[in-house]
Amino acid sequence: MINLNNIKNQKLNKKKLVELLFYGFPLSFILGNLILSLHLLLFIVIAFFLIREEKLPFRFDNLNWILIIFFSYLCLLTAIQIFSADFFAEMPNKLSTKIHPIVKSFLLLRFLILIIILDTLIFNKILNLKKFFLFTLICTSFVSFDVIIQYIIGYDLFGLKSMGWRNSGPFGDEMIAGTYLQRFSFFSIFYMFVAFKNSKNSLVLITCITVLHAMGVLLAGNRMPLMLFLFGCILVILFVKNMRLSMTIGLIIFISMFSIIAKNDKGFGNRYIIFFNAINFIEPALNYIEYVKAKKMQKEKNLNSEKLSEIKESIRHYEAQKSYFVRTSGHRLIYETAIEVWKKQPLFGYGLKSFRVKCWQVYSKDERQLILDEGRPKGCSNHPHQYYLHLLVEAGIIGTVLIVIFIFILLKNSFSYFRNYTGVKNFEIYIYAPIVISFFLEIWPLRSSGSFFTTSNATFIWLIVGMLIATSRKKIT
Repeated sequence: MINLNNIKNQKLNKKKLVELLFYGFPLSFILGNLILSLHLLLFIVIAFFLIREEKLPFRFDNLNWILIIFFSYLCLLTAIQIFSADFFAEMPNKLSTKIHPIVKSFLLLRFLILIIILDTLIFNKILNLKKFFLFTLICTSFVSFDVIIQYIIGYDLFGLKSMGWRNSGPFGDEMIAGTYLQRFSFFSIFYMFVAFKNSKNSLVLITCITVLHAMGVLLAGNRMPLMLFLFGCILVILFVKNMRLSMTIGLIIFISMFSIIAKNDKGFGNRYIIFFNAINFIEPALNYIEYVKAKKMQKEKNLNSEKLSEIKESIRHYEAQKSYFVRTSGHRLIYETAIEVWKKQPLFGYGLKSFRVKCWQVYSKDERQLILDEGRPKGCSNHPHQYYLHLLVEAGIIGTVLIVIFIFILLKNSFSYFRNYTGVKNFEIYIYAPIVISFFLEIWPLRSSGSFFTTSNATFIWLIVGMLIATSRKKIT
């Protein structure tokens, strides 16, 4: 006879395993892409069988269909492009053997499945987001502490050596500790508020955890993640009333500590000063306005030789500055190359993993060889280092528009959620808010980034999307 107790225990164990796998995602990001890929696959398979056994209904709406169309389009586009006879024609032979775009395009479908599974499990209360935030707090606090220790004493808890202004902590050779902390820190900070909101020491605890994570991002040496983290803190101050005081105090303490470090460690401070100057858009904009005026004046016929010489010198000075910026900014060169590649096939793009192939077409044969031989700053890379340029090159206007529409609808639903439930239950808002903030920072267009389709970036993006879709459709309890 069938033992009903054994069946019930098997279902219970499967639920617990699915929960642990979900809560363990922040740890897998630390352990590396191979572990993360296996973790994701295991989670999807076990969760799928659990949903099937429990007979939980899948939910589909316009967001799901947009993603289905996008991933199907990308798979078809990639296959068409790869089977084109001249696809690899312009790429150095020694790099072409590493690429398997068609297989990778079909593997991207796992992220679509991930979103559907997360929506189903969260909607049916099998997964608890508060527990996920707790696991995240443990992981991010450890990484922050390890990075700080590495900077102070020169070695982290695993004996890994500091690189001065860059500290990887438990990530070893990969300098991504700052990116990791920027992505997950807001879950940790908001968990502290949810867990200790009724405690007398809540202000101190939230302030301390904010400063700890801010210092971790700073000392990791990843400058763009620091800017995004501070931007996220400003969003909290602007939109989350009950956390304004603790976040403001935390930022004041952090800025004070940053100033002390920059004053005593000139090399470290200069790295951030150079970065802040590089992202100063006001001065280049003003210079460009003056350049345009000078070009117009140059065409005037009634200018004396002295004035004409002055105008020409002004134009020459601007163009020299522009040239210097292009030579010294690797990302700028890559962005320009990406735009040139996109212009050749703007509507459809070239398919997955195509930028690393097609970017060589921008250069002559001699320039390609020079890039390979000398390793000089170049505009050819595995990806354009910017999500939207990456989408334009590899998915074209069609694919990019689909993703932009998806993001727009998702953010619109998020704002509707806030409008409907603000003031009803603090717990709901403070679980939902960090998901929205993390997603907004990830898709922020004015930032450099990794590849939109790599394991770590894609897993984080679609993990957040799955949580966002599920929580915006139903109140969290």
